[in-house]
Amino acid sequence: MQCYQYLAAITAVANTLDAIPGIDHKLPHSAIADWMAVNDIEAEDLLYISPERLAAIVESLIRENQPRILHAA
Repeated sequence: MQCYQYLAAITAVANTLDAIPGIDHKLPHSAIADWMAVNDIEAEDLLYISPERLAAIVESLIRENQPRILHAA
């Protein structure tokens, strides 16, 4: 069950990233998973929050780490 939760969280982050202008679209899930691990983002924390809250979290982290995301792919 945890694998499905982790995949759902990564997919939610991937969809959020795809909606942000200026970010490489369709990043590999492995790059997103690594980025989540570096930023201490737990899958369980993302499963029950609103899409708006998820977007706010991801956007705030991107402003700090954008060079790492762009080079991750």
